[in-house]
This record gives sequence, structure tokens and C-alpha cells, in this order.
Amino acid sequence: MQYLFTYGLFRDSGKRLLGEGAVYCGKAFIKGNLYKVNEFYPGYVSGSEGKVWGDVYLFDPVNLPTMDEYEGDEYVRKEVVTSTDVKCWVYEYKYDVSQFKQIQGGDWMLR
Repeated sequence: MQYLFTYGLFRDSGKRLLGEGAVYCGKAFIKGNLYKVNEFYPGYVSGSEGKVWGDVYLFDPVNLPTMDEYEGDEYVRKEVVTSTDVKCWVYEYKYDVSQFKQIQGGDWMLR
């Protein structure tokens, strides 16, 4: 089993892709900023400033290929350590965000 830090659609409509046995482990934050890529989903960009809030799930890594496909070529999966000291996978937006609005509170669900 592995951990995933979710900050966007995996907290909501994409949660089913985590698999049947996924376990919610609680809220946390990671360092970086969150941007409104479009009306439907955000993009996380790592950094030393800012906090991005989300949920941590324990899941079966057999689901990673499906999750990678769902995120598509806009995101790269990388490891981060959360505010609760849990090493997690997270999907980082890999393109320029300069034209996007930053989510000031760092929580997509509260935008």
C-alpha cells in the first residue's frame, strides 16, 4: 500500500480511481501553490512558499497506471512529504501557470 496526497478531482469525482480498498487518512498540506487550470480542475506547483491543502489516502499501487492515465500529460507524479510527515505521491502540473489564477487559500474545495 502507498499514500496519495489529493488536492483536486481525486478528492471528489475522481476518488473512485483510488480503488475499492482506498482508506482516507486525514487532511494535510504540502508546500507550493494551487492554480485554477480551468473550471473543472486545479494544478499544483511545488515551491517553498504557500500551502496546498488536501486529503491523504492509502491505496493499492496497482491503481497507479489508471490514475496516471486519468491525469494525462498535463501532470507528472512525484513524491512529497506532507505536513503530517507522510510520504505521498502527488500529481504536479507541469506546464506554465503564469496565465492562471492562483487559488489564494490553497484549497480547491473552498475556491
